[in-house]
Amino acid sequence: MDFEINGNTLRRLFRIWNVPLPKEELVLFGLRGSIPLKPAKGAALSARLKLVKPDYQHLRCTLGVWNQKTDKVFAARGSTVPHRDNVLKAAARKGVMKGRGTNQVEPGFYQDLRKGEHLQGKPMGHAALRQTGYRFYRRSHHAPPYTHRDPLYFGNPYDNLHSSWNLNGSQAGFRSSGCLVVAGLPECPRLPDPGINRGAWKTFHDLIYASLQKGFPLLLLPASEARAALTEKSAKTRLCYGSQGESVRDLQGWLRQKRLYAGPRDGKLGVAVYRAWNRAGLAGYGNL
Repeated sequence: MDFEINGNTLRRLFRIWNVPLPKEELVLFGLRGSIPLKPAKGAALSARLKLVKPDYQHLRCTLGVWNQKTDKVFAARGSTVPHRDNVLKAAARKGVMKGRGTNQVEPGFYQDLRKGEHLQGKPMGHAALRQTGYRFYRRSHHAPPYTHRDPLYFGNPYDNLHSSWNLNGSQAGFRSSGCLVVAGLPECPRLPDPGINRGAWKTFHDLIYASLQKGFPLLLLPASEARAALTEKSAKTRLCYGSQGESVRDLQGWLRQKRLYAGPRDGKLGVAVYRAWNRAGLAGYGNL
């Protein structure tokens, strides 16, 4: 099953998930469980994606840049889940360290990415978008995939957005313990061509670093949910961390009735509301 991503469909996704459109010109999007039908060569008016199932070994997600001024999009193959080997290594740890060292970012709207360097100061360090704030993420005590039963945390696990170190997205293998990664190779002293970004990462990097923009907001969604929403004649309201508005007030009211949330009905799906929503197990209410 495939679907199209363009300026109009992205605006619809923001509206359906009740996330206000960012003021920034460049907006990032991640669609977990989808890949572009054609290799991305640059920004275009649209891109077609197909649904796939993340296997934690191949790059089976889409990461993209949407320019709200030109309404063009760049959609690249990548991953929004960690590699299986890292998950298994972390799950094998004992005691309080069990599961630590790897994580999976929850779907949501995050505004904490800034230009910087991944593995800063190390031999394999290279340009990236650094996580500078807190997000929701899960740690796993078992082999992937992650589930809603895995422990939920809110903090800064340093999940940057960087090159995957996999030039051909169809081949197995990528470097991530929780970071978001884009297919390609970075400019790095450890590589044979140390002064060259390669693959989709080159285009992604050039689009970001040509901009004077300081922060880069990211909307991360499950691709299957996004496609379903876009194909519904009258899309039902969906929510995620970062949503705002009347639908969030309804959720807050429902959580208060269940005695899971005692905060205000301010229409903002923040930390306390998301934690309460997670504790509810979504019994009888919405998606997560």
